[in-house]
Formats: sequence, structure tokens, C-alpha cells
Amino acid sequence: MSRDARAIFATIDRLDADGFVGALTPDVRFRFGNAEPVVGTDAVRDAVTGFFGTIAGLTHHVREVWDAAPDVTVMQIDTEYVRTDGKHVTVPNLDVLRWHGDRVADWQIYIDLTPVFS
Repeated sequence: MSRDARAIFATIDRLDADGFVGALTPDVRFRFGNAEPVVGTDAVRDAVTGFFGTIAGLTHHVREVWDAAPDVTVMQIDTEYVRTDGKHVTVPNLDVLRWHGDRVADWQIYIDLTPVFS
């Protein structure tokens, strides 16, 4: 495994929760928007599987990537969601990934999903 955040996003875009958590440390801390953080790969798998059930698909369009520190990657992304009614909605977001080795140990997603579900 390597520190390839774009590859992780490709896994998410396939709605592959198991593949996604394979890129995380067992004790990962994951926070999506203003939701409460979840800890551990089982909790993250449950959270993202639940979220995937509310949409028909998504695509991450990575705009910028910064290595803010040796173990911190910051990414500016436009995420295109496909709603269950087929409508496409794109919202900007910023992700902060803190690495432990080649896996993500802390993932913070700053996003407002209101346009997706309005």
C-alpha cells in the first residue's frame, strides 16, 4: 500500500466501503461534515455504507493536493453526487488526511451536503 489519496478516492467512487477502510488504520478517527466522529474501521464501514445507501453514485474531482506536513495531506475537491432521482449535484469540499505509515489515521471532511439533499 502507498500514500495515494487519489486511489483511495477512486475506491470511494466505486462505493466500495471495504476497499475504503482497507486504506485506514484500525483505530482511524473519521469525521464527515458536521456529523459526530466515528472511530475504528468497523464504525467507518457502517457509516459510509449507510451514506452510500442515500445516493446513486459520486465522483471526486480533485483540484489541489498539498502535503502540509510529512504526515498530513490536504485536498481541495469538487464532489459530484448522483442523487437517487438521477440529478447530479456538485459541492466543494476540503479533506485533511493524517497518515500513520501508508494508512490514514485521521480523516476530516469539510463539506456542506445541503444542496445534495435539498
